[in-house]
Amino acid sequence: MPDPAEYASWTAALADLHAYARAARDPDSTADDATTAIWTPPIHLGPLPVELRERAESLLAEQRVSARTLDELHRVTGRHLSAVRAVPQLADRQSVYLDVTG
Repeated sequence: MPDPAEYASWTAALADLHAYARAARDPDSTADDATTAIWTPPIHLGPLPVELRERAESLLAEQRVSARTLDELHRVTGRHLSAVRAVPQLADRQSVYLDVTG
């Protein structure tokens, strides 16, 4: 069994990463949510305890799925932006009305 303090630190770090991953997949999540803050990796964790390997691998798989989803959303957004940019802009026109009563 690893050092209890290191094990607890790794457990907390993995729990934080899981929370970030869940928030990223939540369609109701917004940029204002506290979980969208920039994640800072903990320091002095030491090596990952073998007992937490499966959990870490599961998290990595979730993050890979999220990364693929974000890549696809980026491509779709780029196509939408290209389509919007292809629409010709209207030129500013002068008023066509003449005030003959004033």
